[in-house]
Amino acid sequence: MLILLMFFLVVATILLLIVKRNRESVWLLGMCLSLAVNLTGVFTYIAKKGGISRELQEFFFLNGTIKTKIQYMLLTLDQLGYIIALGRYLFPLFLLLLAMKYSMIPWIRRNRWLNMAVLVCPVLSLVIYMPDVFKALTDKRVFVQQVIVDASLLWITIYVVLSFGLLIIEFFSITMKFCKKQFVQIIVFVFSLSILYLLYYRQDPAQIYKFYYDDFIWKNGIYYMNATLPVRAYVAIIVLNVVGCILGFASLLKYTQSNFVETKEEFMMQNKFDTASIGASVFVHSIKNQLLANRVINKRIMQLYENETLDTEKLKEYVELLSEHNETMLNRLDELYRSVKSNQLYLVPTKLEQIADCAVERFHSKYPDETVQIKLNTNAVVLADKTHLCEAVYNLLVNAQESVNATGRSGEVHLETHSERLYTVIEVRDNGTGMNKQVMKKMFEPFYSSKNSNYNWGMGLYYVRAIARGHFGSLRYESREGEGSSFYILLPKYKE
Repeated sequence: MLILLMFFLVVATILLLIVKRNRESVWLLGMCLSLAVNLTGVFTYIAKKGGISRELQEFFFLNGTIKTKIQYMLLTLDQLGYIIALGRYLFPLFLLLLAMKYSMIPWIRRNRWLNMAVLVCPVLSLVIYMPDVFKALTDKRVFVQQVIVDASLLWITIYVVLSFGLLIIEFFSITMKFCKKQFVQIIVFVFSLSILYLLYYRQDPAQIYKFYYDDFIWKNGIYYMNATLPVRAYVAIIVLNVVGCILGFASLLKYTQSNFVETKEEFMMQNKFDTASIGASVFVHSIKNQLLANRVINKRIMQLYENETLDTEKLKEYVELLSEHNETMLNRLDELYRSVKSNQLYLVPTKLEQIADCAVERFHSKYPDETVQIKLNTNAVVLADKTHLCEAVYNLLVNAQESVNATGRSGEVHLETHSERLYTVIEVRDNGTGMNKQVMKKMFEPFYSSKNSNYNWGMGLYYVRAIARGHFGSLRYESREGEGSSFYILLPKYKE
């Protein structure tokens, strides 16, 4: 049963790596794979050694047939011991690397050499525990063997404690609710996997290497090899295993699903916008050809009237005006085509206060009698295109005010800034109508609008999201129907 759950965890992590290709996903996959390798080695050793209760046999192997097949697999003790060593010593490494990646402690983030330093203990242990090396070092040296075993157990414990400490510190340092929600998913998954690891991590590879030797005591501390445990203890062990796997799998599945949905939506919206861009380009090209044809006709009319003896000054004036309009329209269409083809952002260091002031000023030009509650928790410098970012925040403020107005009661629009982990966050919040799930699924699509389409073309939120991504950031949101919405523009922190 446990092997099946581990299989699903590994599959879920691979999906996460495919959907979200970043270093955190690699470390998560490494944790799952190393735990699966470790447990596979432990279960194989249990099957070959025997001497456990029927309850644990059924839990580990489902039935006796599977246990028998595993028991008689062609696998030497040296190979089996090193399989356990690989899983045992790589899991705490990936766990600590992940915790360091998430940590915002300046000393850890500044010293990149720490990532190399944490490799020392696992790599050294894997070298020492190579069957030939281990036997050469410990042959008739029980004291050396004891030192190696105790040292490996010590550094594993230190790695796990440090990892838990860094993750807990990071969790309590997060101030924004929506950021905590995402981090909780990772915490639950990591802690669940770690519980499984800690249930079996005391299985030292030396025990397998010394299977036929009696010069070293291994019985104590390895509960699953102790046939004298009461039935309640077995039940507790089984519950811990199952709960740990289910929690880890559910948490990772939720995290993977949210990332997959976000990526899928982004792809679909980009595809729709690309289609719209192609249509706009074709439209511009067609209109341009028509105007060029009008230019030719205009020249012929000019030539015709130049050959006439009649006074056509007034008509000529109108024709010249038509020609001028023609040229203006051609120039405007060229500008539109260039804008559709390539929309560039020019990022420069800009203070958040400037962005806020600019956005609120534009907001008041449309709603002069309304108030925006401004709270700058940080006035950090961000790398931004002031014009576009200001327009994006303005769009969010207008949407918030329209949401408040739609309720028919007095409401509030808030503009706040935050400093959270790797991001500087601009938040626009209201207590308006909020959104239902159907609207939230479509609200970022280009040309979608739940408002009057005669006045609103539905490009506001798509534009805001595009601008956020153009600043190497993202746009996140929270909303409850009847309670209001919050939109967050996450921008990478900038160091002057």
